[in-house]
Amino acid sequence: MIWLVMIACGLFTFATRFVMFSDAAPRQLPEWLQDALGFVPIAVLTAIIVPAVLVSPEGGLALAGNARLPAALVAITVALVTRSVLATIVTGLVALWCLDWLVY
Repeated sequence: MIWLVMIACGLFTFATRFVMFSDAAPRQLPEWLQDALGFVPIAVLTAIIVPAVLVSPEGGLALAGNARLPAALVAITVALVTRSVLATIVTGLVALWCLDWLVY
């Protein structure tokens, strides 16, 4: 059974890569698909960052005494204002370090 799954996954991986290099795929994606793909990075980053901010090491929801939450709010505000990835990361880290050192 495991060999069947491995072969099927290998064929699927080969097929998805082969189609992009052959003439079977269109040269340009449809407009609706391009619009939808614009939401992929923010959806993936949200799925990664939200658990890192809100989930405690024990696995529960951490709202009280959590320095990551206000630091994340500061980083979100900087991201919305500046639209700079570097400024967002630096500000979020500095806010987290200062909150850890001063408050929590």
